[in-house]
Amino acid sequence: MAVIDIEYGRAILEENGGEKSEAAQGTREWEMILQNSSFGHEYARLELQEVGDLIAQEDLLDKMENYKRAYFMARRYLKRENPEALRRIETDLMDQKVRIFGTYTA
Repeated sequence: MAVIDIEYGRAILEENGGEKSEAAQGTREWEMILQNSSFGHEYARLELQEVGDLIAQEDLLDKMENYKRAYFMARRYLKRENPEALRRIETDLMDQKVRIFGTYTA
């Protein structure tokens, strides 16, 4: 499972100014963080339902918390910089989760 680098995310969030292409690249990176963290959280949630070991459960809960933080960090950036992209991505994520997992959980 991929690990979301929170510090990398913060560095992107703190970048100011720059060319339009850099801003577009930043938006794409945040979109990827949003999508990856959303799916990572969902897969970890499914895995948590199957795990019986308490230590493994704690590890998965930590992973889920990291995915959640990364998701909301990316969401804050996109809401501020590109709200239309955020609406589009979240709508797509809901549709994809329903198709893949048969249900949607936030």
